[in-house]
Amino acid sequence: MVSSKPKSAKVAKKIKKGSKECKTDKAENWQKVKIKGHVISDDFGGYEGLIGLEVLEDYDAELVKSSKKRASKRNVKKDKVKSKKKKISKSVEEQEEEEASESSSESESEEELLFTAKSTRKARLAERHAQKLEKLKEKREKRKEKRKKKKENVEEEEAASESSDNDNESNRSGQYVRLRPEQSDEEETEPAEAEEEPSSDEEEPQLLPASTEYEDELSAWNGLGVPSNVLRALAEQGFKEPTQIQSMTLPAAIHGKKDILGAAETGSGKTLAFGIPMLAGIMELKQRNVSSGIRKAPKVKGAPIAPPAEDEHELTPPPDELDHVSGASDEESDAEERSKRKQTPLYGLVLTPTRELAVQVKNHLVSAAKYTGIKVAAIFGGLAVAKQERVLRQCPEIVVATPGRLWELFAQGNQHLNKLDDLSFLVIDETDRMVEKGHFEELRSLLKVLNADEQKKQQRQNFVFSATLTLVHDLPDHMQKRNVGKRPKFVKQTVDEKIESLIEELGISQPKIVDITSTQQTAQTLTESRLLCPIDQKDFYLYYFIQRHPGRTIVFCNSIDCVRRLATLFGLLDCSPLPLHANMIQKQRLKNLERFRDCPTGLLIATDVAARGLDIPNVEHVIHYQVPRTSENYVHRSGRTARANKHGITVMFMEPGEVRSYVKLYKTLERTEDLPLFPISERFLSGVRERVNLARDLDKEELKLKRVQSERGWMKKHAEEMDMIIDGYNDESGSDQDEDPFVIERRRNRLHVETVRAQLHSLLAQPLFPRGFSFKYPNSENADVNTSHTTSAVETMKAAIEDQKLAKKQRNKRKRNA
Repeated sequence: MVSSKPKSAKVAKKIKKGSKECKTDKAENWQKVKIKGHVISDDFGGYEGLIGLEVLEDYDAELVKSSKKRASKRNVKKDKVKSKKKKISKSVEEQEEEEASESSSESESEEELLFTAKSTRKARLAERHAQKLEKLKEKREKRKEKRKKKKENVEEEEAASESSDNDNESNRSGQYVRLRPEQSDEEETEPAEAEEEPSSDEEEPQLLPASTEYEDELSAWNGLGVPSNVLRALAEQGFKEPTQIQSMTLPAAIHGKKDILGAAETGSGKTLAFGIPMLAGIMELKQRNVSSGIRKAPKVKGAPIAPPAEDEHELTPPPDELDHVSGASDEESDAEERSKRKQTPLYGLVLTPTRELAVQVKNHLVSAAKYTGIKVAAIFGGLAVAKQERVLRQCPEIVVATPGRLWELFAQGNQHLNKLDDLSFLVIDETDRMVEKGHFEELRSLLKVLNADEQKKQQRQNFVFSATLTLVHDLPDHMQKRNVGKRPKFVKQTVDEKIESLIEELGISQPKIVDITSTQQTAQTLTESRLLCPIDQKDFYLYYFIQRHPGRTIVFCNSIDCVRRLATLFGLLDCSPLPLHANMIQKQRLKNLERFRDCPTGLLIATDVAARGLDIPNVEHVIHYQVPRTSENYVHRSGRTARANKHGITVMFMEPGEVRSYVKLYKTLERTEDLPLFPISERFLSGVRERVNLARDLDKEELKLKRVQSERGWMKKHAEEMDMIIDGYNDESGSDQDEDPFVIERRRNRLHVETVRAQLHSLLAQPLFPRGFSFKYPNSENADVNTSHTTSAVETMKAAIEDQKLAKKQRNKRKRNA
């Protein structure tokens, strides 16, 4: 290429002489180097022979550099320069034609010598590769023509079908867009290399169509912007239509890139409401080859405009970079993979309050991202740090974590977590619990890191979800006492003020608030009830409920000691309970959850660790063994049942000392009517009391034995160390006369424990309720109405509510008549 402007014919002759002398020098400096991938663009049509396989030692980047992209203001100057160059190029071409005839003979002879000297195997391969590229270009042009013809045919068919078919059928025909046309017989026989090489025509990848099997089933998802790969995974899981929270948040999150603040009842599909937009956004960023920033940062007045990135399309890289070409050896390929992993960005972060919820969210996202190639990892406490560091070395695009372990690894300087600054998606699940004062201090430290850069904060998309996001409490008693006087010192926070404080604290820039919670804050399919009893009789009623209404049941307690006591007591009653609390080993907690999911009549006794977010299928009953301390805990505990439009029941056990907290709870929930009483048959409570009292006695005796054995073991151990012999401790055999009275009492306690255990086993072998017994609702006269033996607790409670309504009507009639 000649870019200089010749002033006269003499200058052209000097250039001619110089070029002839350089040809012989540069011919000796050529080297054959293998380059991976495409290295030329359409701007250099005359360089097909090189293909980047031959490079000069004295590399001159300006010789093969393409035209750089410049600012839009310089385009006007370029047009003026081009018009001047056209006039000069005509004169130069005439001179070159004359010189070409003279130098043709000399150049041909020199080229023949070079070709014969360097006709090696690699050169031939290069020629073949060049021929393949030419064939590929021809095939691409043919494909373009076929696509145009197919598009025209499709448009004609659609125009004809719109007039004949209904509106729904016409919309389905344009529902999906194809990425590639249907392959013909000729295209199927193309070599594998041609399929692997990306075509320059398909610069804007589009969504693949869903399979025809699920096309009719997934029609409800149309218009929400869900990618087809995600739709395919959702169809396999059985999600045929979106829930209300999903249909209201997905368009704004995917198309509008808004920050979502969602409040919906438990079991309404909030996980997919933030999971699907996150997966769609990551796929979009990958298509654009952008590492972060799903949104454009707002323009600030006076801010300097960043210069546009200059794309340098070079024919071949410089010789210094040719030593690092991929494919040279296995070690280099491994190093390349490591470097790629380091370059993979961290797109999304999901923060959860509990470890079990982190595992559950991770499993939901993995199943939704099955056909997208997006990696998801869970990071939480209770497991080895080294194992989780190995997981982070794989550089997952989405990390689901608890704040404590995430901050610990970030403070240690984890390489993948250092990319938190460039985060594109931030999700805070169960936000009202995470933002509470005195809890999750690591979250505030993480927010400081994430919101340090104002521009990146504006580009990040945030998701905030909770079932009790808009729930507001009354002022506590100590604050109400201070509000004495004309001006109150403390004022109750409103819903708008609560949301505004969340927006400010979390750094949300473009909020969209979606609140579909009902006035009662719980699911519509949930049946609520209460049961009044003394504190020492709660065990009787709990055992009665479990035996009378078998099914998957969760019992919630306010303390870990209560969970441990109930677990041992109901273990002696052969109910096979599964405890779950914060002091357990994490592996045991996960095992107990898996066993509870697998058992259709499982019994889980847990603290509020299991109250939030856990999606355990087919939970029929939730029992509040103690009244929850807050209204949020009551809503989330009750939300473990009646999920996904299924029916469930909650029973709150109340003793007289818990009435005050019950009144506060219902005042916060703005309930006007009291909960109905759960029906209990008193005539069968005697058998229940006998079994539970025996189990309590057995528990006490076993506890005594454990204490005695621990003391005996301690004394025996120290006696052996001191080489001492103590009567009754070193010899198990012997009569009561020879032994110490302490040992005699221990032996008698052991015999008493065995007898009590035998009595309990004999009672448990007998059925508590006779065969065929069942009742609908025992009225005040203790008359049982026989029904089928398979009545559930929900049906029993509904029948009781109807009977209570009828009884009220009869009372009102009697009062009117009187």
